[in-house]
Amino acid sequence: MTSTQDTPDELKNLTRKIEDAIKRRVAIGTRIGYPKLQEELLNRFDNARAIDFAIISMVRRDEFVHHEARKILERKR
Repeated sequence: MTSTQDTPDELKNLTRKIEDAIKRRVAIGTRIGYPKLQEELLNRFDNARAIDFAIISMVRRDEFVHHEARKILERKR
């Protein structure tokens, strides 16, 4: 699920939970603002670093694509 070589061991479990929450929150083909997604996740999870790791690993796996100078995320799969 997560990109294991980049995610620290202490964040792997939390990052996996955050990725699942993102997948439930953002439908395939939907665009969402990066700050808005981050704010919503900070209300549910208290670790901003783990949230960033989860979003970045999803971008690396091509589940998200950046638009408009990385301000907008679009879910691909």
